[in-house]
Amino acid sequence: MVFEFFAAYAWHFNLFLGTLLSASIIPLPSEPVIIYALTQMSPTDVFILAMAGSTLGSITNYYIGAAGIRHFLFGRHDRRERRARELIDEYGFTVLLIFPWLPFIGDPLLIMAGILKMDFQKFVTWIVVARAIKIMSLIVVGPPILQFLSI
Repeated sequence: MVFEFFAAYAWHFNLFLGTLLSASIIPLPSEPVIIYALTQMSPTDVFILAMAGSTLGSITNYYIGAAGIRHFLFGRHDRRERRARELIDEYGFTVLLIFPWLPFIGDPLLIMAGILKMDFQKFVTWIVVARAIKIMSLIVVGPPILQFLSI
């Protein structure tokens, strides 16, 4: 009975975990997971689970920055930290709309938002909008990509 439950919802868990880790400090791509999940579940389920996972991962990064443990994470990557700070200083919250599309620099931007103590409500609002745009785009382009790849 328990095995059947986990077997039935394995892709739900995988999608949530994959998007959570991808949006956190672990540099995993979420795009393949989201697109392939469309073969396993409805677009609505994909959207809801991907939004939940990626939003929670983004909030985790914000709190990592706010907690002041950036030196642990950035270590010898002062150049990445400096670039993230410059982007946020120059573009403010609007940079949060672009970050989901930027591999490897998106996560430091979220940590930097926490370090700079950006307004949390505005941060979450911009993150939700940015993630929704990205996930909806992947849901729209995913099926043609899968069909082209014959998966």
